[in-house]
Amino acid sequence: MRIFLTFLFLLSVTVPVYAGPGGGGWKTAVRKVLGPGTSRLPSTTATNVERTIQIQLKRQQAVLAASARRTGKVMIPTEGWKLPCQNMAVCSAKIKSGGFSQEDLEFNLKNDRLALRWYEIVRRDLALMLRQKEEMLRELKVTQLTHRPDYAGLIPAEAKYIFVGEEHGFAPLREAFETLVYQYQKKYPHRKIIVLTEFVFDRTLPLSEKTGWPVSTLALRYRRVSPDFRFLDKFLKRGIDVIGLEDERYFRNHQRLISPSFRQVESVYGMKQRNEHWRRIIEDVRQREPEAIFFIYTGNMHVHYRAPFTLANASSQVYVLQLLAKDLGKDLPFGNVMQDEPFAQAQNGEGPLLLQWPRNSFYRVLSGFDGGLVFPISGK
Repeated sequence: MRIFLTFLFLLSVTVPVYAGPGGGGWKTAVRKVLGPGTSRLPSTTATNVERTIQIQLKRQQAVLAASARRTGKVMIPTEGWKLPCQNMAVCSAKIKSGGFSQEDLEFNLKNDRLALRWYEIVRRDLALMLRQKEEMLRELKVTQLTHRPDYAGLIPAEAKYIFVGEEHGFAPLREAFETLVYQYQKKYPHRKIIVLTEFVFDRTLPLSEKTGWPVSTLALRYRRVSPDFRFLDKFLKRGIDVIGLEDERYFRNHQRLISPSFRQVESVYGMKQRNEHWRRIIEDVRQREPEAIFFIYTGNMHVHYRAPFTLANASSQVYVLQLLAKDLGKDLPFGNVMQDEPFAQAQNGEGPLLLQWPRNSFYRVLSGFDGGLVFPISGK
């Protein structure tokens, strides 16, 4: 049974992810097991995807031409696509105002193409988890934490890449990450720790600094994305290097599209572009620091095992910890499948719920994490 399930899981993987330690990635693994060509969508599905893309392309081009003739401005069509598990396959959202460029339109088209392809992966993951839910529940360990947790004890001693994803905007989650790093430093005082994080720009304008190098105490205040992450100052004072991942140029070039109606940096194509930049930084730092322990601290979708173009690839040197507020989140496949379970909702007045998979369980990759902490939070 386990061999059959493993076969099904490998078959569901259709997009390459970060090779990480050991190299190759899941795409290579699939080819080794199933032979060449298995990482592509089935021909009928691919044809349907391409047909949908072409229809959308023609519609957008028609709207673009009509708008240009009438107003002299480019306008993105107001029709958007809604897909299940929206965070995993984000199609271009509705735009109600004009003034967007041909480049923006092309970005949307590329994003929608990737989103439709990724939707096939999400659909397969959901179907597999629904079929295997009972076995997943038998393997998943759920613990209600009521005292000061030993977060560092969750991390396997051999792990060199600790990917910590958070749900943005919640102070207890940031505090949990801070505690984790301090506990780890105390447990392994002779290991060099490097924190690579989304919440610090990779450099400052006018881009005079070399990207991928530790931030100085003086420069950190100008390179933090938000003052909410001021605890990073304390890391520097304790000898922990902090390296920024967020691409300053990309962020500023897309500033006009970061709005309540459309957040381009959260699109599938935007995720691909950002993660590729971050991956280069991580690999460059690893070349300089082959023995260091990397804490990669970002939003959950960047390090979820099954997210588009994820930074995290399962190996003995990798551990993925997700920090969640209130519940598992129905907009992610695992949360959608488990939404009716007691552990899907954290209870107010208690400590966080700890979710753990056995290290030999392939469900950890399918669910997206090795360990998860769900915090009972009433507000931001």
